[in-house]
Amino acid sequence: MLMNKYSIILKIVFAVAIGLLVGRLVTPLFGLESPWTSFAISTGITITLLIIIEGITSKLATGRTKIVPIGEIKNLQKVKKSEIREATFVLADAFKEDPLFKAIFGDAIKNSYKYTFFAKFMLRYCHKYGVVYASSENFEGIMAITQDEYTYMILWRMIRSGSIFPFLGIGFKSFMMAASALGPIDVVRKKHMKNKSFAYLQIIGVASENQGKGHGGKLLKELTAMTDEAKLPIYLETETESNVRFYERYGFKTLEEMNLPVINQPMWAMLREVNADI
Repeated sequence: MLMNKYSIILKIVFAVAIGLLVGRLVTPLFGLESPWTSFAISTGITITLLIIIEGITSKLATGRTKIVPIGEIKNLQKVKKSEIREATFVLADAFKEDPLFKAIFGDAIKNSYKYTFFAKFMLRYCHKYGVVYASSENFEGIMAITQDEYTYMILWRMIRSGSIFPFLGIGFKSFMMAASALGPIDVVRKKHMKNKSFAYLQIIGVASENQGKGHGGKLLKELTAMTDEAKLPIYLETETESNVRFYERYGFKTLEEMNLPVINQPMWAMLREVNADI
């Protein structure tokens, strides 16, 4: 889900340091003494460096770059950019009892804003680099999907999608804990799926008042039908054994069980192969 915390910090610090240094050196050479001019040049250099660094490291890290096109799911409500706010509240509510969210963000009532910010972070990213669906126009449940290289949330993509801002909104301590705890998820996914085309179920959740009414099953059923038609396997991670059994009913099998550091949280990596009968 997220890159290594030290990778994020080092890239930002390096780009900012070089940007400031070059900005201060260049502006006097052109007779530009204004601090605002120096700041503008430094900012431009910093952003350019981040783009270059991210472009190089993402190619080295993710392998295959060709995306297999998949069709739009007609029986679900495709979430528009203007509807991300509504979808955010659904996901934040859906995960208020989730052990992973509780381990990172604490009590859902006391720290409700962290749940909201993280949900918005996920949805902004997936809306830019994938697709977000609601179970219906009533938004009982939400599902977000990405593919292949876009399953890796590298820094530049987070900036470009605007997802970096809500992510930083969770606070520095929670930011560092999330980056530390969730880092192995990318490593395991890369090990199993590198150079393969696949759909990634980034996040799925149903509002608490609508749970147990079949909305999650509806989202999954439509997703598996679409990916079978596109001949793509589906990869996901889940943090509870009850979810493992739920996904198994839709053809998923566990690839690996990992234990997330810092928060000591188990996580299951699962894969659903393409249904050969389709």
